[in-house]
Amino acid sequence: MPRVTEIFRHPLKSHGREALKQVTLSQGAAMPWDRRWAVAHEASKADGSGWASCANFSRGSKAPLLVAITARLNETDQSLTLSHP
Repeated sequence: MPRVTEIFRHPLKSHGREALKQVTLSQGAAMPWDRRWAVAHEASKADGSGWASCANFSRGSKAPLLVAITARLNETDQSLTLSHP
């Protein structure tokens, strides 16, 4: 039987990752805090009123150094700490 040996989330869309020791998942729901925030670029048409295409945001597929970021989310105060090598 397959088993999960590592799991990561991306609190800031396409900007690094956060390794999790455990997470509680709910059927039909997204992973808690995954892609909660995103960074809009200067040509973005996103206005904050709802869902917007990934083309509106900076992302690792266009700027590969973003993938090296490590994220640490404090769920209690909703603060996000990012580090880059």
